[in-house]
Amino acid sequence: MSDLTSGTPRTTPAGPTWYDILNPDAPGTPVITVHGGPGTPHDYLRPLADALPGHPVVVYDQSGCGRSAQRPADGPPWRLEHFVDELDALVGTLGFERFHLLGHSFGTMIACDFALRGTHRPDWLILVSPVLNVRKYEEDMRQLLFRLPPATAQAISDALRTGRYDTAAYHEASVEFAERHMCRTDWPDELMDATLGTSAQVRDALWGPTEFRVTGSLRSYTRSDRLTELDVPILFVCGEHDFVPPRACQAYARAVPRGQTAVVPDASHMPHLEQPKSFAEELLTRIGGPA
Repeated sequence: MSDLTSGTPRTTPAGPTWYDILNPDAPGTPVITVHGGPGTPHDYLRPLADALPGHPVVVYDQSGCGRSAQRPADGPPWRLEHFVDELDALVGTLGFERFHLLGHSFGTMIACDFALRGTHRPDWLILVSPVLNVRKYEEDMRQLLFRLPPATAQAISDALRTGRYDTAAYHEASVEFAERHMCRTDWPDELMDATLGTSAQVRDALWGPTEFRVTGSLRSYTRSDRLTELDVPILFVCGEHDFVPPRACQAYARAVPRGQTAVVPDASHMPHLEQPKSFAEELLTRIGGPA
């Protein structure tokens, strides 16, 4: 275990990074988490500590958001490589002999590139709602758009056509979409706080202002052609109603030497919040250790 004080900013080669270790005295292998966004703080991942009480759970805020909101002094870092450097530095700082790595949504891009880099090797790589091919992601979102109620689909299509994401119609459509495919239960405070705390600057630079089209620096991102290089056990997880569909997870799992898939029933993009017991069971079946 790291002897560093958690919950405080730590200066690494990638910049000041705030992190916390939840369940610090738990006996299981630590689980290091990588939040999504981009630019959305880690808070919505904190409930993982309750779902995995037998494991230390590391959470951190990526540069530009939450408690790591400071911009590194060497200039704008809003490229994926910076966030991989940041995770690499954090893992080195923590100094765990063994660990599991769990990335969610945008965080799966960071976690995947971290694993491909090979500086530190996780026992398990857990990719929740993975986005590993942006072109395929956008195709899946277009298919999903066709299945939304006509008025909802029209409002989103109009916003994509005009670039206007500040209209009441688009806002209402986004809420309906989120209730169907982001989180299908009452949104807990942790998710509300993280959503409201999203850095628009980081989000727009990397991704863009809407879930349905990637216009930032990640628009050409794909690792589909490199998945065969990942020689660690990988679990691809999504919700039954996720906007990253089960078929995408299954395709990714087939592409890696040691891939498995778990689809959480009655859940969408936040399966650890919507169905925490089922989500934890899927993880513990693979990573073992105390419940």
